[in-house]
Amino acid sequence: MSHCTALAPAAKRLTQRSCRILPAFLAAFLSAPPATSHACPLVIRTGAKQSAQAMIGGYCRINGSPITAAPTTGAQVRRRAFITNSDGDSVSIIDRDTYQVLKTLPVGDYPHHMIVSLDGHYLYVGNTHSNTVSAIDLATENIVKTIPLLDPYNLFYSPDRRLLVTTATRLGRVEVHAVDGWTHMGEAKGWNRLAQIQTGKDPNHFAFSPDGRFMYVSNEYSHQLSVIDLLEHKLARQVDTGRRPVDMALAPGGKTLFVAIYGEGHVKVFDTESFNELERIPTGAGAHGMAMSVDGKRLFVTNRDAGSVSVIDVATRKVIQTVSVPTGPDMMEVTPDGKELWVTGRYGSHVYVVDLATYKVTQRIRTGAAPHGVVLIDLVTSPEK
Repeated sequence: MSHCTALAPAAKRLTQRSCRILPAFLAAFLSAPPATSHACPLVIRTGAKQSAQAMIGGYCRINGSPITAAPTTGAQVRRRAFITNSDGDSVSIIDRDTYQVLKTLPVGDYPHHMIVSLDGHYLYVGNTHSNTVSAIDLATENIVKTIPLLDPYNLFYSPDRRLLVTTATRLGRVEVHAVDGWTHMGEAKGWNRLAQIQTGKDPNHFAFSPDGRFMYVSNEYSHQLSVIDLLEHKLARQVDTGRRPVDMALAPGGKTLFVAIYGEGHVKVFDTESFNELERIPTGAGAHGMAMSVDGKRLFVTNRDAGSVSVIDVATRKVIQTVSVPTGPDMMEVTPDGKELWVTGRYGSHVYVVDLATYKVTQRIRTGAAPHGVVLIDLVTSPEK
């Protein structure tokens, strides 16, 4: 079977020409069920037309799966950081080699989180107050479409790539949609909603079981974790967590879930079968965002009110380092090469870069007001043959 035949279900938008030039590892990635999701750093391969996407050496905390691939090198790589500025209603695009802001794009009202589209062509930005998604073309790095979507605080594709799920924070529910149903962005009119599932007050962050059957959702102001059955589109159970659960991360294998408890300044560890509490790890005031090292051995936790990032050894569940980061450290992402941690400062207008060899802040980059979400992408130009 040719790669083009194998790729047809997962990459139906690819031309025959672009399919012929895909490297073998990318063909294998697209033809197999995904082991990871878009929380991880991404590499997007582009040519005269954008052709496809693949993960590179990263760890997907959203479903507890590591993945290995060759790092990207050479002059044809554009290393980018995309930052949502929630109070600035904009997205900052930063060159990760020079640490310079290349452009700032106006988006909708109150943007928070982002994902890459399934075909790898676009970055979707959720604008909660305007009930829209801004689509950024990753080839041109410009906004090309605004798509209606109700209260898209956080949005994600399910691990099997069949569903788009969103947390509608102000409405207290999760919404389940069919994935992108258009061939060309110009045809995009919105996602087909399949289900609305009430969770609790202020649902925001989430993770998936490795098999994609269950979704774990934090309800910050009802102080619970909702377990949602994505096969039957229903609430399976509620788990009491403590005051103000926020972000979460699955350890390798997906049997252990770490949850940041903002109102209590620690991380709680749960068994994902029984949902019994296994441990509490003190971190600092306002425990909030999470990211994993690319090997899944270290968990990074922002303490927004303490002005720090805690580094937890996943195996021992002990804090091994604390890094001072000012202005309300919020969300984070590790670079694809595993060398840097990018941290947004929610109470100010800067993003910070931490060297993970020394645990020192090495860069302070001005963004817009209240920087929040962060996505790191390597864009690789693949010449057409």
